[in-house]
Amino acid sequence: MAISFRLMTEGDIPLYKEWAAKEHVRTVWFCEGYQPVDAIYGKVAGNGYDYPYLILLDRRPIGHIVTCDLFAYKSLCPKAKGVFTDEPEGTFSIDLFIGEEDLLNKGYGTEAVRRFSDLLFRERGARRVVIDPDINHSQALRCYEKAGFKPIGKQHDGVMEVLILEKRREVLRPKVSVFIAASLDGYIAQEDGSVEFLNAIEAGDED
Repeated sequence: MAISFRLMTEGDIPLYKEWAAKEHVRTVWFCEGYQPVDAIYGKVAGNGYDYPYLILLDRRPIGHIVTCDLFAYKSLCPKAKGVFTDEPEGTFSIDLFIGEEDLLNKGYGTEAVRRFSDLLFRERGARRVVIDPDINHSQALRCYEKAGFKPIGKQHDGVMEVLILEKRREVLRPKVSVFIAASLDGYIAQEDGSVEFLNAIEAGDED
């Protein structure tokens, strides 16, 4: 089964809110001190630095992943982005969750993180991708480490202590013809070398 991504539209927000109300998402993403659920409207409308996507499993929406261009954020906003205060050009953060309970702990979060971070290197010119999960969230930490992220330090983000992990461009796995991957502009490379276009504007959690 193939993991791919599609840029969110306004029509996806009801599904996002349905996921956000589930306990395994709400207690991690929307605890007091973090962005409210309705912050998704500004991200979908476009703010110049956040890019929200659906995670698709064989085109079925199963979760959410968002990347933030931290250099663009620094240029446009006076307030620091959590623990990321002065990131150089080419640094992107990611956050994600798997919204469907029946697909938790099956490796889809790890695969989504791996593929999406690799796509940021290829499609958006990222040099470094960072993520900052709760330091006590052992499942998330395993997910990100299996996806190639390395811990570089811990910090308090104003709500909880987080572990900062990074993945740098030089450790990107070589792209091979048999690798099935969705590109950020909506194409899926097939095993036979052909390319299929997703009918969309553009093509998290734990395991």
